[in-house]
Amino acid sequence: MPFDSKAVANQFLTLAKNEGKSLTPMQLIKLVYFAHGWYLAITGTPLLNETVQAWKFGPVIPSLYHEFKRFGNSPITERATKTDIIGEGGTLKLRLQAPEITGEGSVLAKRVIEKVWEKYKHYSAVQLSNLTHLPDSPWAKTKGREIKGTVIPDDTIRQYYLALTNK
Repeated sequence: MPFDSKAVANQFLTLAKNEGKSLTPMQLIKLVYFAHGWYLAITGTPLLNETVQAWKFGPVIPSLYHEFKRFGNSPITERATKTDIIGEGGTLKLRLQAPEITGEGSVLAKRVIEKVWEKYKHYSAVQLSNLTHLPDSPWAKTKGREIKGTVIPDDTIRQYYLALTNK
């Protein structure tokens, strides 16, 4: 079951906060991307409920970019939120909430996220970005990456991370 990208981001923000660390938007987006890649390699199914796009400067999860772009290169100080429409007594209301990873598959998803955190938490935003720009990376292999909105296929991401498991 794919998870809300914002819930995955919030999981990383919680891990960082628990260790007294902060994350910039670029770091967070790259960590979520890595978690998606490793999850694809391990399970054969996507972690995220949205596609990863190849933008000019690397892989991006659009909803996370738009959620956190206001922080620029500064540390993120708020969790990702989403608006839900709820019905009560014949009326509709908007409710703002911070999505979490719950339900079927959540235990494995959280374990993968924790492993990705352990592996990459000491990397700067530039170092994480450099990893996504390696010559054989899914982003580098995606044709049309100069056109905003070009999707990096999950199968391309999965094959790349499967190959990393054999190194």
